[in-house]
Parts: sequence; C-alpha cells; structure tokens
Amino acid sequence: MSLESFVQVVLDKGKAEAGEIIAQARAEAERMLSEVRAEGEKAIQDADQNARQAAERKRIQDLARAEIEARKNVLAAQKDALDEVYQRALARLGSLRENPAILEKLLKGNEAEWKAGGRVFSNARDSPFVKGLVGKAFAGNAECAGGLVIENADGTRRVDLRYESILREVWNDSVREVAEVLWPSKASKA
Repeated sequence: MSLESFVQVVLDKGKAEAGEIIAQARAEAERMLSEVRAEGEKAIQDADQNARQAAERKRIQDLARAEIEARKNVLAAQKDALDEVYQRALARLGSLRENPAILEKLLKGNEAEWKAGGRVFSNARDSPFVKGLVGKAFAGNAECAGGLVIENADGTRRVDLRYESILREVWNDSVREVAEVLWPSKASKA
C-alpha cells in the first residue's frame, strides 16, 4: 500500500468519522433545540394561563368593587329619600288642621305636670292657643315644628312632646318597615 493510498484511507476514515460526529452533533443540537422549544412552549402556556388567571381575578375584584360602589350609591340614594320623607312628614305635622286638638290632648294627658306649678312651652305659631289653655303656666316659645315641652314645678323633669321628638321615636321604630315598603327586598318578593 502506497503512502498515497494510506493517506487516502486515513482521510476517508477521518471524513467518515467527522461526518458521523457532525451527524451526532446535529442530532444532539436538534434534540436540545426541541427540548428548548418544548420548554419555551410550556413557559408560554404557563405565562398565558397565569395571565388569564390574573385577568380573571382582577375582573372579579373589579366587579366586586363596582357592586359595592353601586350598593353604596343605592343606599345613599335611599337614605336621601328617607331623609326627604322624614322632613316632609315633620313639616306636615306642624301644619295639621288637627293641631289644636292634638295640643289639647297632649296638655290634658300631662295635666299633673303643668297644673301643679309647672311650665308649658310651644312654638311661636301655637303660643296664643296654648297660652289660652294653660294661662300663667305658659312659659314661652320652644324652637320646634309643633307640639309642647312641659316642665314640672321644680324644673327637674321635662316632658318632650315636640313633634320632632315624637316623629323621631315613631320613625326609629318603623323606618325599616317604611324602607321595605319603598324598596322591597329580594327575600320578601320570594
């Protein structure tokens, strides 16, 4: 075997081995690339899923916030409406046609307080009428929509019969019923 043929055999063998190494390297590179692609795809899917979950959580939180805000607005509007009803009721109480008869009943029901040296107060509009009923027991005007304030002789006890006070007691006892009539709850509709 000549040197040239030996060199040729070594070159052919080297080329074959190099081709095999290159093929293995390409296969390994392709395998690694495939793994990286799979990991990248999984990372993209995980990121997408996390983003969707975060978006859903934010949507739910935003909905909850909006619902709470809407409830606050509804409650504020209902409170304003109830306050308006209260003020209108108080204004009407002071101008009832039956006002003199009511004042007479209040005085009669509390005679023991004012007849034995007590004092009676009323608003300025009703003072001539009240003064005519109680005489010297009339002590002056009270700032109110109507009704009376009666004080016992030694001033230790006051009976507050102002329309504001009476309405406030009645209102506090029945405001829930009034609200239920105005805005029936879902429970009462069922």
